[in-house]
Amino acid sequence: MIERGVLALISDTHLYRAGLPIFFDLLRRHRITRLACLGDCEPEPFLDWLRLHPDNKLYWVYDVFWPDLPEATGSGMALALAGRIFLAHTRATAFIYFKAPLAAYKNAPASGRAPLLICHGHTHTPSVTRFGHSLNQILYINTASRFHSFQPRRALLPLSRDAVYLIVPGAFTLEEGRYPTFNFSLVDLQNHAVEMFSIKNIKELDAIESSLPIFQ
Repeated sequence: MIERGVLALISDTHLYRAGLPIFFDLLRRHRITRLACLGDCEPEPFLDWLRLHPDNKLYWVYDVFWPDLPEATGSGMALALAGRIFLAHTRATAFIYFKAPLAAYKNAPASGRAPLLICHGHTHTPSVTRFGHSLNQILYINTASRFHSFQPRRALLPLSRDAVYLIVPGAFTLEEGRYPTFNFSLVDLQNHAVEMFSIKNIKELDAIESSLPIFQ
């Protein structure tokens, strides 16, 4: 069931492949079998991940510049999971596709509902924003204009009930002209929390242990 366990988020790998097997091994170590790829990614490494582990589930988001992946568990320009987890490559696309359920959720009275999550890529900047009626609250962001000022960072954020969140895992890539931005997110769907990761050296993934409540 998508309502339980952990959903991993990754985005904007572009043409970068070398570090993906290390990332996939991290998921395996933590028994995470569900992964949402939020666009601007080459399909071949993710297709290999599916083929090697038949129990894995891949939710594949694409836009006009990158291909569809029919072999994925779910594939489209926008995907809805469990009626409250919405995936797209850009925030604009998510709001276009899911305007009605978002409005219905926000206009309904608070009743202890699980949080509504809009997960997207494109910006390359990892962030978590609480989406309000008139004011958005940035709860987490990790960005830098230059390589030397980019800092590794991680944070475990609780997600309140009856609230809407925008979750951007950030780019997971190393390309000419860019500083290393190995970012990803783990979303604990049962305990309503998200853990954000940013690292500089891909080898550091070997030592990462999650702080999510489900692993404690």
